[in-house]
Amino acid sequence: MRRSLHQIITEEDFKEPVTEMATRFFRLADYILYEAEDLSSRFYSNLMNEAEKLETFLDDYGARENHTWYHFSELIASIRNFAVAGFELSHILIRYMDYFPDDEGEDSDEFYAHSMEVMTYIGGIEKSLITEARLEIARLGCHISETDIKPQSFSKVGKLVKLPRNLSKDPYNTSESRVMQIVESYRKIAIKMRRDKYGNMPEPAEMALMIPTRINETMVKIMENALHTIQSEYDTHIRQTGMEKSDPDLLKFRSYISVPMHLLEMARWIIHFYERHENEIHSDTSHEKISKIVDKDLVLKLLSQYAFYYANKYMSDGKPISERIMSRFMLKDKVTLPIPQPGGFHARPAYYITLVVEEHGTDVFMMVGDRKFDCRSVLDLLEAGGHTVENDVETVDFIGDKRTLKDLRILADNNYCEDETIPKALNYIRVARNIVT
Repeated sequence: MRRSLHQIITEEDFKEPVTEMATRFFRLADYILYEAEDLSSRFYSNLMNEAEKLETFLDDYGARENHTWYHFSELIASIRNFAVAGFELSHILIRYMDYFPDDEGEDSDEFYAHSMEVMTYIGGIEKSLITEARLEIARLGCHISETDIKPQSFSKVGKLVKLPRNLSKDPYNTSESRVMQIVESYRKIAIKMRRDKYGNMPEPAEMALMIPTRINETMVKIMENALHTIQSEYDTHIRQTGMEKSDPDLLKFRSYISVPMHLLEMARWIIHFYERHENEIHSDTSHEKISKIVDKDLVLKLLSQYAFYYANKYMSDGKPISERIMSRFMLKDKVTLPIPQPGGFHARPAYYITLVVEEHGTDVFMMVGDRKFDCRSVLDLLEAGGHTVENDVETVDFIGDKRTLKDLRILADNNYCEDETIPKALNYIRVARNIVT
């Protein structure tokens, strides 16, 4: 018989080691009781690390499986969730002018003002949770001495102090195919976020109905990880290359990766808290107590009207930048295709052409004689249809990315789906059309 590696400790004997460990945590956490607004990333970084240490300590002792210590364990886990959210947000704020050095418009002012408001909300939530954690550990018979608070230890959100940028590197280049792969991957996530309506800012009651079926921690983590991979590949293959230095769009592009990535990580930790403590999945006494401490509607607003909304906004702003980069590096070709029969380029075939072009994201133009028409625009294509009638032509030329032209050929081979039968190879047309309608 193998002997158990566990030794049972009584709840009374547990008080001494947990008091020692918790004292270290509250030595830092108590600071927020005196100053809960716009705290620095340094504070939240330290808080999430100390909360993680205490949470791990409690887990090592099986506190989450003990009736007496379960609620305190859940409080510490909740504090850690919002500490990570606060860190991610303060990280964005302190680097915002690095990300967008020329951004001085109303959008920038709105984001900064809203972000500072959210920082205050997070500080208030943390203050309530830490206060309750102190009361709970006292109720459990542990004496945590008052800590020596030093307000100067953690400055508020401010400017990032940095060394001069004077590192010289050889301006090596990367492959155009690698750049295409990176920006195209980004664009696909931007489209997914738009199609999944992450920027719709639903009210709390509507947002609550979306969790966890339509939006949940796992889904958010998948997108966050995808952006993290894209940023890592950018830093490896594009950053400080000659190609980046000569391309203003590439210089901007990384900011539109990083900001939504941090916002999604912030959202993931908040939605983790919500799924665990605010919805109806769990129904224990700790769930009920914490739901009274942290306002459910406020948590849902932090998700829907801040983190998801701005993540989608910055992804949407980055999408046309990625498309301009893709259009410069695409493999260009020309194909001659027939016009739709019998009605020519009227609304339906014109719309389907724009959906094919939107799917691939690069510029495509239709040539009718010496006139060039933008295939992203239904109006342009309708005008092009008028020119085909005036000039009595049966074919037109399409110029653009080889991949897009391949799909346009399939569309033309099926008479531009005039009978509304969409081939499997172009199933994305059906998906995009259904989302719009």
